[in-house]
Amino acid sequence: MSLRNQYTLPDGREAVFGYRKRKPVVVLRQIGNILYTSGHGPEDQITGKPVFRGRIGEDLTPEEGYAAARECGAILINAMREYLGTLDRVKSIVKATALVNAGNDFYEIDKVMDGFSDLMADVFEERGYHARTVMGTHNLPNTNIPVEVELIAEIF
Repeated sequence: MSLRNQYTLPDGREAVFGYRKRKPVVVLRQIGNILYTSGHGPEDQITGKPVFRGRIGEDLTPEEGYAAARECGAILINAMREYLGTLDRVKSIVKATALVNAGNDFYEIDKVMDGFSDLMADVFEERGYHARTVMGTHNLPNTNIPVEVELIAEIF
């Protein structure tokens, strides 16, 4: 079965993976048949500017946090597609780790990460089911993005 090789965001924009951070880090690293990604926030991949900004539970609603995590997933999917040439080479999403920028009284950080996890299942079906870790924090880079996600994937 062939997977879609480009994910379209809910507002009709294509998730484009073109922005490159100017640091001595890589977007992803392949070791054998495993891909490790750097953490990605919900940032425009051309300009690097955040699409969402702020703490969930204070500046943003849980639903906006879910959408931000989903956008992180779209960005990571497109990073893999760009690197591999096709999403058909993704054997499984092994593990995802997220940092959620949470307000003092916001404890449902797992529901924010569901935006990412649901997208992986939508795109990869059972191959998108993954182990995950979600941690709350009180600030994230790039002018206070609400969530940052990294993943580990097994490839063919």
